[in-house]
Amino acid sequence: MIFLIACFLGTLYAGLLGLVTYPLRASLISWPVWIILFWFLAGKFNLPRSFAILLLVLPLSILSFEITRTIIQPPTYAFQLLSLDRTHYRPRTRVINRKLAPSDPESPPSAVRETLIGEDGFRADPETGRGNPARCRNVLIGDSMIYGSGLPYSDSLRPVLAAMGSDACVFGVTGNAPVDYLATLDYVRNRIEKGAHIAIYVYVYNDFVSLRKYLERSARQLSTYLIRLTALIDYYDEWRRTTFIQSLLRKVTSAPKDTNRPWRLKIDAKKAIDVYWPHDPAQYPPPSPLDREQRATFKFFLKRLRALVANQPWRVSIVFIPDNDEMLANLAHPSANFQDLDSRRVEALKICTALWSNCHDLTPYLFKRTIAERQNPFLLGDRHFSLFGNRVVAEHYTSIAKPNRSDEPVAFLAVESNRRGRDERYAPPAGGL
Repeated sequence: MIFLIACFLGTLYAGLLGLVTYPLRASLISWPVWIILFWFLAGKFNLPRSFAILLLVLPLSILSFEITRTIIQPPTYAFQLLSLDRTHYRPRTRVINRKLAPSDPESPPSAVRETLIGEDGFRADPETGRGNPARCRNVLIGDSMIYGSGLPYSDSLRPVLAAMGSDACVFGVTGNAPVDYLATLDYVRNRIEKGAHIAIYVYVYNDFVSLRKYLERSARQLSTYLIRLTALIDYYDEWRRTTFIQSLLRKVTSAPKDTNRPWRLKIDAKKAIDVYWPHDPAQYPPPSPLDREQRATFKFFLKRLRALVANQPWRVSIVFIPDNDEMLANLAHPSANFQDLDSRRVEALKICTALWSNCHDLTPYLFKRTIAERQNPFLLGDRHFSLFGNRVVAEHYTSIAKPNRSDEPVAFLAVESNRRGRDERYAPPAGGL
């Protein structure tokens, strides 16, 4: 009985600690420590029942408040829909955006009013219920950029590709990284037909992760015998990040985010692109180059991918999506060719070319289409693709999906464009990029 009471108290206090600390390991490491501490106190000093009840007041009151708040105000978070291994979402899930009234005339026409997860665990049409086909000859795998965050289903990649005559399978999961792309590919591999073309999209902004993330995600898949405990810990980890206390502490301790401001990027004398961004797009903040661990992790991803697709009759492409800051900086100072400002993308493309036979850079094509059409490829004040951006991605995909196309490979075009850009010695204005 003493041990059970110690376990109960230790679990409550470990859970409480998770609300005031950001790393999950703080809760997990302290969990057995709390149990041992309360077991020792109860067994050694024979704590009276009234004191044990007093110890329950603090964690029970705070945790009860957070749990009640979650039940009363149940916003839908991505973690509530994701599978444990992040390969897909919970099938047959329908989410209504209750913040938008169906008859509200002030709601933007492109607002996401309803989201449907289809039978296969990926995004589907809320009106018809149709999602990806059962068999796949064209496959796109990626994070929220491929999922279509911020856009209704009709503007996402699958219907855009369908309008171009491609019945593609789009497997996008928000918040994923290359380790999860491997898991998703393994999850859907039995649906992919011989001769299929698979494009895995690497978003330069946040897809270069550390090996620790690989180990954390892989550990979830290896938890065969502790699947229920692992799922419970995973759900608790995601839930605690959405609690009132955690959100309040992060607001106090983190630096305030800059608010989006309107900027006009002049493409020519007659046309400009309006964007909302925290800082002047012309003042480009150079990101830190890939560090040693990120570089090694990306190589590890390519090696794992090679092992996963070995002896498979597929063509697999790696496609790089540029960071929005780099793209907007180029649009702020339009030139005939795209200028390489992000060393992460340049180095990753070199690594990919050395270790993989089919690497493509979306950047030059996206830049040329944006200049030609004079449209913003991103949502206003958001890093995700707009409908126009998705059309460009779809056009690019169909061009690289052709097995024997006569046009130059996109990767070669990117190299040629970047080489010409360096030769022109691009000179920014006095403020500098």
